[in-house]
Amino acid sequence: MTLRLSDTAEVTGELAYKREEDNNIMLVFRINKSVEDLIAYRKISLDIVWWSYSGLKVPNSAIIEEDDLTYVIRNRTGYKDKILVKVNKKNQNYSIISNYTSEELRELGWTQETIANRKVISLYDEVTINKNRSK
Repeated sequence: MTLRLSDTAEVTGELAYKREEDNNIMLVFRINKSVEDLIAYRKISLDIVWWSYSGLKVPNSAIIEEDDLTYVIRNRTGYKDKILVKVNKKNQNYSIISNYTSEELRELGWTQETIANRKVISLYDEVTINKNRSK
């Protein structure tokens, strides 16, 4: 896992020890880099990054699943398009999505012509929320 230190430096670490006592959890991490930045302080703040994926964050209620594929409905200036997307990571409320690469689409059986004419999702696109799934 990754530990983000207070100066925004990120170091790779591993969980060396875990103890639970009376609703408290103590975690001990083993790191090899940036140790000199930490030993100057008695108390530090850090973020534990359990997973890290890049993509666009959309609510799960915007995801449509059909035939083992996932889609979102993009609304651009009143025109709605059903866009094939890849879900990189999902939690209870949100999904991190991205577009398929041309190679991945070829593996799915798409032709070169359909790949060239595909529509993609991008930053600041508006997606339609399925009101039945948002509860």
